[in-house]
Amino acid sequence: MKIVLLVEGDTEIALKRHLKAFLDQRARAAGQPLVRLDTRTGIPLASDKLRRRVERELGAPEVAGVVGLVDVFPNFQSAAQARARLHEAAGRNPGFHAHAAQYDVEAWLLPYWQDICRRVGVQHAPPGGNPEEVNGVNPPAYRLRTLYRLARPRPRKYVKTTEMFAILQDKDLTIAAGRCPEFKAFLNTLLTLSDLSQLP
Repeated sequence: MKIVLLVEGDTEIALKRHLKAFLDQRARAAGQPLVRLDTRTGIPLASDKLRRRVERELGAPEVAGVVGLVDVFPNFQSAAQARARLHEAAGRNPGFHAHAAQYDVEAWLLPYWQDICRRVGVQHAPPGGNPEEVNGVNPPAYRLRTLYRLARPRPRKYVKTTEMFAILQDKDLTIAAGRCPEFKAFLNTLLTLSDLSQLP
């Protein structure tokens, strides 16, 4: 059995190995078979293209479901609007599950802010409140870019793909899920499609 994850770009690809490890750990604990997680970049937002893509992926008998993941920033006003757009574009196919990172997937890194500060050698106050409400004018990816410029002993560049992977290495994803409702919903869809218990 496998789940197909349609994403926008390489940042989400860096997230894949951590998602797979999260699912594998829970499957082993439950005595369930491991599920394959296939990630494809370049999710089309044009209705005909996404509908055909979803139908093609679901045509394979081993596919349990197709999950679409997009950032809210810069094309949408909210996660709800992004999800609605994806559902509409996919033709409301019941095998398709739409999710959105508000405002971008880096919001899901913000719960690990102190670890990130240690990584770059600075102390800096975290963005306040719910990580998924860090606004679209100055979204989480921009905040991390600014933080990395303050790195010591010398400024560093925030490279989405390598830093996403490194920051989440050995991290408990339920910590982010506890502070990020959109991330929790996304994980719960993956768990459901894997025949595993959802996060409470």
